[in-house]
Amino acid sequence: MPITSLIGRSVAVAVPATIANLGAGYDVLAMAIDLHNELRVTITGSVEHGAGRIEYSVTGEGATVLVGSRENLAIDAIYRGLTAAGVPDAERMSLTISAVNAIPLSRGLGSSAAAIVAGLCAGAALGSGSSEGFAPGSCVDRFDDAVTDALFAEAARREGHPDNAAAALFGGLVASGSTSDGLAARLITVPDDAVPVVLIPTLELPTSEMRSVLPKQISMADAAHNASRLALGVAALEAGDLRGFALLADDRLHQPFRATRYTAMPALIDAARTAGAVSACLAGAGSSILAIVDDAGGAGDEVIERVIAALDAAAQHEKVGGHAEQFEVEHDGARIIA
Repeated sequence: MPITSLIGRSVAVAVPATIANLGAGYDVLAMAIDLHNELRVTITGSVEHGAGRIEYSVTGEGATVLVGSRENLAIDAIYRGLTAAGVPDAERMSLTISAVNAIPLSRGLGSSAAAIVAGLCAGAALGSGSSEGFAPGSCVDRFDDAVTDALFAEAARREGHPDNAAAALFGGLVASGSTSDGLAARLITVPDDAVPVVLIPTLELPTSEMRSVLPKQISMADAAHNASRLALGVAALEAGDLRGFALLADDRLHQPFRATRYTAMPALIDAARTAGAVSACLAGAGSSILAIVDDAGGAGDEVIERVIAALDAAAQHEKVGGHAEQFEVEHDGARIIA
């Protein structure tokens, strides 16, 4: 397909925030929530040689720091998505890009995965759809399996691990990892009564910094502990038992070490649990905290309010700022919205 035939095509995608680890599922589990970044891309032309021109605008989170070049994860991913869709010389295309970001940076909510997945899906949609484009809906449902697999592999490669990328692309609660046959991702049941409450501090904790505090080796006892919590927690959730989140939150692999850098974390987690949350854990590498409330029979409203109030008070006391908010699990993952 000549690249000139793609000029004028446009697409808009929405990608959810994701919370990795959930405690014991370090670099394995991640869950999508209904907080989204949106990315709109139009192919405006092409150049004979070199890189195409980029016009970029962004509102919301990261507006003062995100650049309009391929150093931007989303922009780089658009070109990679075009290439994954089979477009030759994709880098010659000129693009107009508009981002509306609701996912905060460096808070453990998968902002980098959202940027990468949004760009990849936008590029793939522009390069593999008809001239009329794709109908709105899940990217996974709209793309063929080979394209989806390629996008997942590229997102995981760019991230360095597949957990956030898997949840951003597929939605829901996902277990992912590398196998001898390549990457694998499997959806895990989230009981309908599970209500995520997330404290989003103003404090930023770069993932690289929070990974640097982790040990190179752990004891066999701690490895066995985490393996048991991961297996038992997932089995409980698949059986519809919300206490699976509490089992998952009982981690020895990363949270104790990250608490040496993020000293407010234990108090924040304790505040959520004391207020009635089924579980609470660090969201990704932080600084956000994920609490799960049981809304069985619609009786959880009072508990949700208590957990939000307790997290807000603890955040103020610990001087990390921010606010707590109720969310829903996002089951659709990345979506074409226009």
